[in-house]
Amino acid sequence: MKIAFIYIAEPYQCYHTASVASKLAAMPNCEVTEYYSFPETMEHLVRIRAALNEPNLEAHPLKKSWKAKFLKLAKRLDQERILVLRENVQALNCYDAIVATEYTAGILKKMGLKAKLILMMHGAGDRYVNDEHLVKEFDLTLISGKKTKEDFKRKGFIKDETTRVVGYPKFDVFEAIRKKQAHPFSDDCSFALYNPHYKRNLNSSPVFMNALIKGFTEQHKYNLVVAPHIKQFYKSFGIKKYRLKRLQSAKVLIDTGSPAMLDMTYTSQTSLYIGDVSSQIYEFLAIPRPCIFLNPQKIKWQDDPHFLHWTMGDVVEDIDDLMPAVEQAIERHALYRPTQEKLFKETFGYPLLGASQRAADAIMDFVAKSMASR
Repeated sequence: MKIAFIYIAEPYQCYHTASVASKLAAMPNCEVTEYYSFPETMEHLVRIRAALNEPNLEAHPLKKSWKAKFLKLAKRLDQERILVLRENVQALNCYDAIVATEYTAGILKKMGLKAKLILMMHGAGDRYVNDEHLVKEFDLTLISGKKTKEDFKRKGFIKDETTRVVGYPKFDVFEAIRKKQAHPFSDDCSFALYNPHYKRNLNSSPVFMNALIKGFTEQHKYNLVVAPHIKQFYKSFGIKKYRLKRLQSAKVLIDTGSPAMLDMTYTSQTSLYIGDVSSQIYEFLAIPRPCIFLNPQKIKWQDDPHFLHWTMGDVVEDIDDLMPAVEQAIERHALYRPTQEKLFKETFGYPLLGASQRAADAIMDFVAKSMASR
C-alpha cells in the first residue's frame, strides 16, 4: 500500500498530519511519502519527528514549473497552489491514496486524480471558508469532532459512510513537544496572547494592534505575545514583519514565524487569549481560561454559527473598552467557563490524545477495503 501526504500550503499544515503519517508508516506493508510546497516545511517535519521519537519519512518537493515559481514570487499563492496541484497529478496517481489537509486539494479529482483522496482536516474553528464545498470531492473525510461533522452534514458536504470522527492529531504533537517548552519571557510574569487572523474583512489588527501594544506596555499585570496567523506575512514582502518587529519591547514579544506560533506553545502557556476568528481559540481551550474577542467591524455575530466561539468570552468593538475588558477578564471567566467546556468537547471529543493512531487506523481500513474491491 502506497500513501502520499501532501502539504500544499504553509508549514503549519504538517502539525496536523505529520504524526498520522508516522503512525501509518509504522504499519506493515504501508509505504508513506510526503510532498511539500514550502521548503521550510522540511524543518518542521524534522522537528516534529524528533519530538515524537519517530524516523523521518521519504519527502520530496512538489514539482513546480517556471510559471508556478513566478506566481509564488509574486505572492499569488492561491493561483500557485492550484497550478502546482495540476502539475503533480500524474506523479500522485502512482499512489493508492493521497492525504491532504486543505480543501483546495479537492480539485485534484477534476484534474484527473485516480488515487483515493482523503481529507485530514486542520483547524477546528467556526469561520466560514469559501472553498469548504470542496469537501464533497474527497473519498474519505477525517474530522475532529461532532460539531464539524454536524455542520458539514447539514450543508450536504459529507455522508456518514465516508466520514470518520478521529479527534485532533495536533494534540499528540503538542504533547510530545511541550516537554521542551520554555517560557517566552525572562521574568515570571504571566502573559496574554494576541492571535489575529489574516482574513482582511475579519482581521482585528489594523484597528486594535497599536492600542493593544500601548495598553499592555502601560500596565503591570501581563506581558503580551503578538502571534498573528502566519498567512498575514506571505503577501507583504517582509514589510509587515519589519513594522511589527519595531513594536517589540521587554513586555511585548512579536512573533512572525517561529515554530512556537504553530505548535501550541503560546496557546498552552498564556493566561489570556485575545483574538478574532482564528481556530486556535479551540486549541487554547484545552485548559479553560479567559478570552476576549475583537470585533472592530461591528459584525452582527449573535446567532451566527460562524461566530459560535464568540460566545466564550467578552466581545469588544471599541478601543476604549479594550483594556477594561483585559482587566476584568479573570473575574468574568466564570460566566463563560461552562460554554467553553461544552464547545471544546463538541469540537474535539475525548480522549484528546491518540487521534493520530485513530486517524491512521481509519485511513488504513479505508484504503485496504478500496483496494480489495477493485
